[in-house]
Amino acid sequence: MVYATKRTFLPIIIGLGVGLFCLDLYLPFGINTGVLYGGLVILSFLLPYRKGPLIAAAVCSVLDLAGTDLGLTIEGVPHWMGVVNRLFSLTAIWLPLLFFLHRRRAEDELRQAHDELEARVHARTQQLATLNQSLITEIADRKETEQSLRTSQAALQARERQLQQNREDLRALAGQLLTAQEEDRRRISRDLHDHINQRLAMLTLDLRQMEKDPSTDFNHLRDEIRRVSECITLISDDVRQMAYRFHPSILDDLGLVKAVRGLVDDFSTRTGIRSSYVHNDPVTTLPDEVTIGIYRIVQESLSNVARHAQASQVEVEVMCDEEMIDLSIRDNGVGFDLGQSTKPGGHLGLLSMKERVRLAQGTLEVKSTPGHGTHIRVHIPLIQGGRHA
Repeated sequence: MVYATKRTFLPIIIGLGVGLFCLDLYLPFGINTGVLYGGLVILSFLLPYRKGPLIAAAVCSVLDLAGTDLGLTIEGVPHWMGVVNRLFSLTAIWLPLLFFLHRRRAEDELRQAHDELEARVHARTQQLATLNQSLITEIADRKETEQSLRTSQAALQARERQLQQNREDLRALAGQLLTAQEEDRRRISRDLHDHINQRLAMLTLDLRQMEKDPSTDFNHLRDEIRRVSECITLISDDVRQMAYRFHPSILDDLGLVKAVRGLVDDFSTRTGIRSSYVHNDPVTTLPDEVTIGIYRIVQESLSNVARHAQASQVEVEVMCDEEMIDLSIRDNGVGFDLGQSTKPGGHLGLLSMKERVRLAQGTLEVKSTPGHGTHIRVHIPLIQGGRHA
C-alpha cells in the first residue's frame, strides 16, 4: 500500500519537471531555476526507486543546461555569463542530493549495523538457549546419576547387611551343626552300647548256654534257635533303621516321590496326624543333590511339625516338570514368629533348609504367624540348580 502510494509521486515529479522546464524557457539566464530544480530532486527522494534521486538530479541538470541555449537572453549580456549562471545553479540541484545521499548511506550503515546486531543478538540468544538446554540436560543427568548412586549405595548397604546376616547365619549353622553332630554321635554311641551291644551280648550268652546244655531235646533246641533268630532279626531291623536315618536307601532304589511317600506314611503312623500327599512324577532323573535336599527338607519339616506345631493335619505336595520342582508343606498348627527364627541362633531346621535351598540355587518361602499354622514353599529350577547346572 505504501509502495503504491509512493509510485504516484512519479507522474507528479515528471509534470513538475516539465513545468519547470517551460518556466525556465521564459526566464532569462535561468534565474532561480536551480533552486526549483533542487526542490524537484528533494521530492524524488519520496520515490520507491533507490536510484530515483540520482536520475532526477541528472535530468534536472540536463534541463537546466539546455535552458542556456533555448531560454531568453538579454541584449548586451555575454553568453558566457548565462552559462556560468547555469553552472552555479547546479549547486542547488546536487547539494541536496549529496546531503540526502550521505544521510541515506548513514541510515544504511546504521540499519546494517542494527541488522548485524540483531543477528548477533539472535545468534547469542540461540547459543545461550543451547547452552541453557545443555546445562539443564547436564543437571538432569547429574541428578539421575546421583539418584543412581544413592540407589546403588542403598542396594550395596542392603547387600552388605544381607551378607553379614548370612555370615552370622552360617556361623550359627556351623556351630549348631557341630552340636547336632556331637548329639547324633552320642545318640548313636548310646544306641549301639545300650541296645545293639547289650542284645548281642545276651545272644552270645544264649548261644554259649545252648553249647553247654547237654540236653538233646530237639524241640527245645529248635525253640531256642527260633528265639535267637528272632532276636537277630530285631537287631538287624534296628541297624537298618539307624542306617536309614543317615541315608535312606529308598532314595537310590525308588526315587524322590516314593521316598517322600514313605516319609509321610511313617510320619502319619507315628504321630497320628492326618497327612495328605499330592505329587506328580518327574519327567527325567533328578540330580542327587536336588533329591537329597528335597527329602531332607520334607524330613525336617515333618519333624518340626511333630515336635512343635501341635497340628492335626499336614499337606505335602511335590510337583515336578521339565524346568522346576515345587515343594509345599502346610500344617494347621500353632505357628511361630518368623522374626525370632531369623535371628542368629534361631531354629537349626530353618537354617539347614535355607542352606540346602541356596546350594541348589532355589528359593525358600516360609509363611507363619502364631495361631495360624505354617506354610513352607520351595522352588528349585532344574536348568540352573539341577539337571543342567
